[in-house]
Amino acid sequence: MEVHLVRPHPALSAWVAMGVHLSFDTPGTHLVPCHFPALVEGGLTVVLEGRFFVKDPSGALVPLPAGFVSCARAVPLTLYRTPRLCLAGLRLQPTATVALLQSSPLSLPHQLANASDVFGDSWARLVACMKEESIPERRLASLLAFAHDRLAEDVHRQRAHRAALLQRVALRGAAPQDAVGLSVRQFERVFAGTFGVTPKLFQRVARVEGLLRDALATGTTDAGLALRHGYYDQSHMARDLRTLAGASLSKLIETTRQRDTENWALAVGTWRDGSCPSHHVAFFLSSAVQRS
Repeated sequence: MEVHLVRPHPALSAWVAMGVHLSFDTPGTHLVPCHFPALVEGGLTVVLEGRFFVKDPSGALVPLPAGFVSCARAVPLTLYRTPRLCLAGLRLQPTATVALLQSSPLSLPHQLANASDVFGDSWARLVACMKEESIPERRLASLLAFAHDRLAEDVHRQRAHRAALLQRVALRGAAPQDAVGLSVRQFERVFAGTFGVTPKLFQRVARVEGLLRDALATGTTDAGLALRHGYYDQSHMARDLRTLAGASLSKLIETTRQRDTENWALAVGTWRDGSCPSHHVAFFLSSAVQRS
């Protein structure tokens, strides 16, 4: 697995956490499982070579579109990739995902939207441009510029602002009436329609997501980690991890340190310098952002 991580320009950092370019070349012909924990963070992904699949309720494998927007999700998800696969993607802050989407995530299967349906012809032009380029950082620069131009539009900025107020309430930074002028019940209904999960689940997933990033970055697994993230004790933390990440903390840490791990999606963005198999970190400086 080859990994390139690109930090966004400060003008985008409120919306985009990281740009990621990944290449897999796994021996064999069988599909490879990829485990994704529940996340409040979203993503914008372009599969440049290979394919992802997901199982439908009958157990049959269904191909995902080559480009997709992923939203906040309150359950773990397993996708299956072809042995050879190359993708470029952005880790999106929850408010950025909401700003980019045209409809409620509640209507999306697996909380995934086809990017072609969301962005239309501009998406096809972007993908064609990215496929003509071979340098990972330049591919990511194109994707970041696309996201910047989209989020700079007033309609998307307004959606992001509204989502930020809702998120602040869900994370107990403000009362619904004060922040968005809604009663508690109204707020819960509007929040679920906006983010695709209830406020309580969003808060719970956000806590697990923060805990996982802390644990993977520091290697800490003791009771102090649980207390630092608001758990009563380690057993309370362990129950949430199994429900929302699908495994124990020790197993997750162990597998994310392995090459071509099935939990690579969890590890991306938490590696410290020199701890991932192969990566390059750079800052995105496109003319589009510099003009803003």
